[in-house]
Amino acid sequence: MKTVQAAVYNSRELSAVRTMYASISLARFFAFAALVGSVYARVQPNNAEIYVDVAPHSEEQEEIEKRYTKELVEEFNSVSADALLLFTEYTAKAGAELKTFLRNMSLLTADTIGSMDPRVLDNAPASCRVKFESQLKKIEYDAHRAASFNGENHHKFLLGHMIVFRMHLNKSEEYIKKCDRIIKDCGIPCETTPRITKWRRLALEEINRVRDDIEHSRRSYRDLLLHAHRRLNHLRKHAKTRASAAVQELTECVQAG
Repeated sequence: MKTVQAAVYNSRELSAVRTMYASISLARFFAFAALVGSVYARVQPNNAEIYVDVAPHSEEQEEIEKRYTKELVEEFNSVSADALLLFTEYTAKAGAELKTFLRNMSLLTADTIGSMDPRVLDNAPASCRVKFESQLKKIEYDAHRAASFNGENHHKFLLGHMIVFRMHLNKSEEYIKKCDRIIKDCGIPCETTPRITKWRRLALEEINRVRDDIEHSRRSYRDLLLHAHRRLNHLRKHAKTRASAAVQELTECVQAG
């Protein structure tokens, strides 16, 4: 009987020990799980990834962005050269025709005397001869003065257009310089800032305005050259008419004397 009671007691004690060890093992498991969770929670934010939905930025777009201000400068230089070329081209044409006219008028006296009958001048009294030569000089002077005045007005017209071109180009150049100063300090990323974009837009507007004005001025310059040519032809014909009248007056003076 005592043996049976001892066996039962030992069995209960063994069961209690097993239960205790099982509880300890379970507690250790939960503690380990909590520790792992804490460590994972601390490490996880450092490994987190943030995705931002952005448009693809190709090398071609980057190259365009880099060269945008540079291309604007090239366009500015191009339109500046076109404006200057237009002015010099038509100024040279108008000046060349005026120079030819003045040179021909300087020979008016010699040409008139060379084309008339030499006996008329040889037989003319001194008073008639002096009056005749004075008339020819006056004709030359009047033709020179009228042509020079006309040429000066035309030059002012051409120069006025060039001054307007220069005003707009100066504005465009100032905007471009502002862009360059900012980009030199900030670099390529500033190419797309609102301020740089605004300045480039204003500079381009001035350039396009000059380009449009050049086409309008080209038509005006052609009309001006045509008017100048007609004016010089009128002055040339008028001078020859007056020279012929002076020859006729000299002839009458010789016949009367």
